[in-house]
Amino acid sequence: MRKDLLYILAFFIVILALYLSPIRQYRESLIAFCEGIHRYGSMAPFIFTLSVAVLVCIGIPRLLFCTIGGLIFGFFQGLLYSTIGTLIGCHIIFSVVRWVGRDFILNRYPKFSSFAKLLERGGIPGVILARQIPVHAMVTNIILSLSPVKRGDFLVGTAIGLMPEAIPFTLIGTGVRQGSLEKNVAYIVIAVVILSVLWLWLKIWIEKKRLCRS
Repeated sequence: MRKDLLYILAFFIVILALYLSPIRQYRESLIAFCEGIHRYGSMAPFIFTLSVAVLVCIGIPRLLFCTIGGLIFGFFQGLLYSTIGTLIGCHIIFSVVRWVGRDFILNRYPKFSSFAKLLERGGIPGVILARQIPVHAMVTNIILSLSPVKRGDFLVGTAIGLMPEAIPFTLIGTGVRQGSLEKNVAYIVIAVVILSVLWLWLKIWIEKKRLCRS
C-alpha cells in the first residue's frame, strides 16, 4: 500500500503543478487530446483497450492506463476498458510463457521455481495476493505462469487483484477532468480512502481463506 500512496502523492504533486504553475496550459491541451479520441466514436473503447493490452505486454505500468482511462472515458468506463486491456495483456504473457518457455525458464533459473511453488495450492486467493506484491507486473505474470495455478484461477484472481489499485487511480484520472483544484483534491482524497478500504477488505478476505484451508 505504501507504493500506491507514493504514486498518489506523485500524481497530487503533478496536478498541483498543472493548476498552480505556468504549465497549466498543458492541462487543457491534455484534456483536448483525450477528448479528441472520442472522434473515433464506437471504435474509441476498442482502440484504447487494444492499446492497453499491447503496451502492458511490453512492460508499460498499467496504473498509467487506469489514470488515462479515467481521464478519457470517465470513472466507470475508464475502469472497465483499462482493466479489460490489462487482463488481456496479462493473459497473453501467461499463455506465451506457459506454451513456449515454462520448462526452459524453470531449468535455467531455479529461483523462479521456489517462488512458483508458493502458489501451488493458492488458487484464486493466491493469485490475488501475488498481484499485491510490490514488484513489476511483468514479473508477477511470469511467476504466475510458471506456477501450477489454473488458467481460470489466473483470470479471476487477476481481475480481482487489479481492483485495489485500478479503482483509485482511475478516480484520479477522472478528477483531472474537473475544472477546479478543490474538486481534484476531493477526488484524490476519495481515492486514498477507497484504496485503504479495499486493502483492508482484501487482507481480511485472504486471511479468512487461509483459515478455511487450514
